[in-house]
Amino acid sequence: MAHRNKRRKGNNAAYKAETYSTSTIHEEREYGLYWYAGLWKIIRPVMIFLCSMLIVIGMVTMAYDRIYGQLFAPADRLSTEVVEFVVDSGTTVAKVGSNLEEAGLIRSGTVFRYMVQIEGLASSMSYGTYKLSPAMNVNEVITVLTNGSQTSERVITIVPGWTCEDIANYLVGIGALDNTTEFLRLCNDADRFAGTSYALTAAAESPNTDKRKYALEGYLAPDTYRIFLSATPESIIATLLKQDNNVVDRTFYADNTEYAVDEEGNYSAVETFQTPLTMDQTLTLASMIEKEAANPIDYARVSAVFHNRLAQGIRLESDPTVTYLSGDNKLVLSDAELTTINAYNTYVIQGLPAGPICNPSIAAIEAALHPDEAYIADNYLYFCATEPGSGILAFARTKDEHEENVAKYRPLWEDYDRAHSGN
Repeated sequence: MAHRNKRRKGNNAAYKAETYSTSTIHEEREYGLYWYAGLWKIIRPVMIFLCSMLIVIGMVTMAYDRIYGQLFAPADRLSTEVVEFVVDSGTTVAKVGSNLEEAGLIRSGTVFRYMVQIEGLASSMSYGTYKLSPAMNVNEVITVLTNGSQTSERVITIVPGWTCEDIANYLVGIGALDNTTEFLRLCNDADRFAGTSYALTAAAESPNTDKRKYALEGYLAPDTYRIFLSATPESIIATLLKQDNNVVDRTFYADNTEYAVDEEGNYSAVETFQTPLTMDQTLTLASMIEKEAANPIDYARVSAVFHNRLAQGIRLESDPTVTYLSGDNKLVLSDAELTTINAYNTYVIQGLPAGPICNPSIAAIEAALHPDEAYIADNYLYFCATEPGSGILAFARTKDEHEENVAKYRPLWEDYDRAHSGN
């Protein structure tokens, strides 16, 4: 018993030796964790404040992004489209905003209206046509509409091979004209524009001008133009005719003389093809070349075939002259169409049609003036289309060769016509 008590006593002594007192705790923590307890009391509220601020800022940022994305951001930030937006005279700011929203140029017409009114810009907005994009935000749109950047012009492109009717329909389609009536009426009034194009003036001396579908056909120069939004049919026609003067100067009056050098170093002019056609006849031939050849590389070859046939008194038998009056676009013509008697059908009449059948390019005019001399010398008299859409022509010297080509490709032409007629 005494021994057991002694052990217990020893254990108690050990326990007491390990027990911490207030003084020992302070003594041990002097170089432990206790040294920054005071600093923590200062840092803790600061950290709580900063975390709270981060949460508030995050919430505000999320709310701003959401509001901006729904009301102020571009309608389509990835769009590369440029749109002509028209502000008509007397249109209210609210209506402009509504029109912008309907056109897909801004997200909210109401926001647009409030921003214009708050910034005091309502009086700075003027009517006109503006270049806008769905990639612009509402502030950028407002800047464009209020800084006088509206345009009073539009760009038009007249494509080689278009007829007067094609041009009229195109102008109506882009909103440059309300209808085709006045434009086409003026296309038959050569006297009104006699002083505008000297080529057109010279054409008045040609025979059969009274039989032409449109007196100005062939003289409305294909090109890209800038015209006023308020341009009238007459002013548009005058612009195209003035450009025709430049085309005539470049083609008919260009110096295309070629020179050869002999062994002694002497230069001499090379004799080249000299067309027997008048300017008006050349433009008529150029219009046929434009319609017959899809590939410019064939322009001079087609010209050579037509020149050979004219020289030998063979009818030109050009399909586009047959369909010019009807406006049909097909590869296989019926016997009734081929035998229809009119001033344009070169299957029936001798020589050139009554006038141009479209408005030709400079390349086609140059080809009419300078046919392929090898094809002239080899007496090519025929050509026909090959596979539809390929733009390739098959040329032949004899009628037998030509008929073989026609027999080979005619089924393809018939299939093409059926596919494009809806039957």
